[in-house]
Amino acid sequence: MARALALLSLLMLLACGDDGRRPARDAGGGGADTGPGTDAGPGVDAGPRPDTGITPGGCTEMARWIYLVDSDDELLRYEPDTDTLTTIGTLACPGSSSPFSMSVDRNATAWVLHQDHRIYQVSTADASCSESPFVPDQMGFELFGMGFVADAAGSASETLFISGGPESGIGLGSSTLGRIDVASWTVSSVGSVGGSPELTGTGEGELWGFFPDATPMSVQQLDKGSAAALRTIDVSEIEGGFGFGASAWAFAFWGGRFYIFYQGTLDDSTGIYRVTPDTGAVETVRENIGYRIVGAGVSTCAPTELI
Repeated sequence: MARALALLSLLMLLACGDDGRRPARDAGGGGADTGPGTDAGPGVDAGPRPDTGITPGGCTEMARWIYLVDSDDELLRYEPDTDTLTTIGTLACPGSSSPFSMSVDRNATAWVLHQDHRIYQVSTADASCSESPFVPDQMGFELFGMGFVADAAGSASETLFISGGPESGIGLGSSTLGRIDVASWTVSSVGSVGGSPELTGTGEGELWGFFPDATPMSVQQLDKGSAAALRTIDVSEIEGGFGFGASAWAFAFWGGRFYIFYQGTLDDSTGIYRVTPDTGAVETVRENIGYRIVGAGVSTCAPTELI
């Protein structure tokens, strides 16, 4: 993506009242409700079924899937093996702020960061919501992407990683990688990263980020101890070479592949894209799903391979 055009797009969004990389509300009401059990439709290759034997023990079925939240507070479950979207409910968190990013732990509990800089605890069963003990704005982390990562391959222990910083700096070229100790809800810093990524972890203990504002747009594996990029996959074909920039984005790992939920500035709603890390192949799973997805969360219970 051409950096000049991306910056122009960002300035245009700010001029229209955007208070961050994801606007607080979609003026169109969040798109059409696809309803429970939405069929993938003809011609969509959902891919192989997951090998259920490799998921670490002690996980519930609910902890195996990807969860999504849109800019109008709708919580959804996404099952990649059948390309099924199911509406769970509407968040009713305290206050009037809208979601910014999301993570899901091994208990299938969603933790949703809102535009008010607070993290809310959300049930993936019924979308009920309550405020977490997290104190906002620690170490300058006002808004950030986040994802749980297994501490080692197959481990039941996990760490919540975050990447962001001051609200005014989101989308402007750099951010800070950090951790949240969910026992004390305190933040520590790891290092600097180039861009404003959404994060996802794997049951194999790997931390990955989707960088929509990098040149080229990319998926990167990050060192959990230093924030250094260990591997980079070019996914710029998602944008189609137009360079108008991202309007909303989210990111999750499932079944050995990455799922990018991306809405460009000129798109009607979010599209779903699948990235195979072994080959670097990028596939379009769906276009215009009818929601403006601003957060995705997947637990470390998700399958790490496909059969």
